[in-house]
Amino acid sequence: MAGGEPPRAGVPPGTSLGEKLSASVGIIAAMVLAVLVNLLVARHYKRWDWTEGGLYTLSDATLATLRSLEEPIRVYVLLSSDDPLALSVQHLLDAYRAETGRIEVEVTDPDRRPAEFLAVQQRYGVVAGKTEDGRIVTDAAIIVARGDRPHFLTASDLVEVEDEDDMQARPRLEQALTGAIRSVIRGERPRVCFAGGHGEKSIDVGGAGGLAALKDRLNKNNYDVVQVGGERGGQDDHDDHGDDQRAGAAPEEPAPAVDLAGCRVLVLAEPSQPVPPADVARYRAFVERGGSALVALGPVPDEADQRYVDLGLSGLLAVAGVEIRSDFVFELDPKLRSTQGFGETFSPVVKPHPITEGLLKAADQGLGPVLTVASSLSPAASGPVAPAPLLVTSDQAFGMVDFFGWARNPSEPKPRDGDHPGPLAIAYAAELPRPPGSTAAHGPRVVVISSPSALYGANWQSPELRGTAVFVESALSWLAASPAMLDIPDKPAFTAGLRISEDSLASIFRYVVVYMPLAAAFFGLAVHLSRRSTERRPGAKGGPGAGTGRGAPAGADREGES
Repeated sequence: MAGGEPPRAGVPPGTSLGEKLSASVGIIAAMVLAVLVNLLVARHYKRWDWTEGGLYTLSDATLATLRSLEEPIRVYVLLSSDDPLALSVQHLLDAYRAETGRIEVEVTDPDRRPAEFLAVQQRYGVVAGKTEDGRIVTDAAIIVARGDRPHFLTASDLVEVEDEDDMQARPRLEQALTGAIRSVIRGERPRVCFAGGHGEKSIDVGGAGGLAALKDRLNKNNYDVVQVGGERGGQDDHDDHGDDQRAGAAPEEPAPAVDLAGCRVLVLAEPSQPVPPADVARYRAFVERGGSALVALGPVPDEADQRYVDLGLSGLLAVAGVEIRSDFVFELDPKLRSTQGFGETFSPVVKPHPITEGLLKAADQGLGPVLTVASSLSPAASGPVAPAPLLVTSDQAFGMVDFFGWARNPSEPKPRDGDHPGPLAIAYAAELPRPPGSTAAHGPRVVVISSPSALYGANWQSPELRGTAVFVESALSWLAASPAMLDIPDKPAFTAGLRISEDSLASIFRYVVVYMPLAAAFFGLAVHLSRRSTERRPGAKGGPGAGTGRGAPAGADREGES
């Protein structure tokens, strides 16, 4: 192209101005599209959890907690980068921050960032020490703080070791972190008061039939749990005192007056002795002044096994418009009754109510309450409110009135004349009008359950009874007008390590260092000898006479010539 401008690099000769502009516009459009896609991804961040059991999939309770945050929550992770929990904690906190921008995470490795760790240690009083190999260990693995209000989590809070022999561990990261967040954002600790002095179990009694599991559950959900009304103990203690009195011992002193000051919820859990009228009057006055109550009671046989004990609680139940019948419930529907027993253990039908919302949503997952030994409830003829049923039996169930006559020669129970036909109510809820001058958002609330098994510790220890635990927790949250208790299903357990004895370690050493190399050497030698023998065989490929005709059968050449 003599005398003209040389063509530009990358631009073919003869390209028009329109084509150049079109190419430029395409490049600019691609850049704008890339920016928009990045903005869209940033605004709609999504994580996928492919771990077994959904280890980093957040529960509804956690999502509700995160989305309700109104101020920043700072999380200090004090785990070494070599700690097995460090990576899991990081992934879970990433999932938390994907749901809210109010979670601020600060990872402080005590071994690699000692200056930053020292600042956190001095601010929150973290106790630290050094191991023999120089690593720093602390009494807090994670600190969740709102301002100057911290909540400390230890390594045992993050992982639960189920079987020390098999080294089975169950992650509890989400339960611990969400529980800590709820603890620091809550301004007060509602007080739940358990009545005592009438044969109730102590809140410190553990086991499948104790109340300690419920107490621990309430404490972890930021409730203050106390027992009021005397220390008479349970039914076993009562029997022992009776023996002492027959032996001439001094009679037991009366229990002190019930002090319900500061209580948000009163729990009357399985009284086995008649409640004095003075206590009933105090309980009723507590409710009428604005308090809430959970009453769990059932059939209590007298010492002669002839009739049920009258616990004297009709005046308290009347506040909720409920009466308890003197019968024993048998569920005959095979779909609801247990395969063991006569139908005294059954799964009641759940009715719609704010308390039962969670159970109804999870009904397709088989989550439902299970009760053992119950009487039936009925609305009172006249009451201040109409109670709402929470749990009912099927229409095949019935309430046996003459239970003690049947118990002398038990057989498959059948309803008789005078028995109460199903469906029968097992639990009611009632909300009373607000007292005059009250500024509360709602009136006093009462929940009555006619089966004491609802509060047993087994409900928080056995996965098969988790539905009952959820029902009780929802009832207490409704009574206290507090957020629903943290209910996060357990993640699958995994093998956290391998336990090796000295003998096993020596045996492994012999196999790895001696036996396996020797076996490989012998195998290699055998292969080598086998190949050598094949190569030396006459007529074999590569052996003597191969390809030269030597060693061929006699007459082979002549046959070929003919």
